[in-house]
Amino acid sequence: MRTKRAAIIRESQSDLFEAATAGTTPLWQLDIAELAGHNIEARGREEVNRLLSEGWMLLHIYTLKYEENGVWRERPMAILGRPRTTMPEAER
Repeated sequence: MRTKRAAIIRESQSDLFEAATAGTTPLWQLDIAELAGHNIEARGREEVNRLLSEGWMLLHIYTLKYEENGVWRERPMAILGRPRTTMPEAER
């Protein structure tokens, strides 16, 4: 009974990974020229939207957890990448 249950769990985890990564391109193949991390609350969200409209790619969203004055805080963050193909000719 236990091995059957473990096999089902392994299979479902494998299916989730395959679904999450299907059709994705590995980061090293995206030809990213520049990376930027931004807070995506309020003003930071405006900056992220501006970068996206300029052709930057949203690569990852995560929660930054940090301690400030004895209180644990969380901030939503985004990592963006600028593809080389959107760089001006002078910077290439």
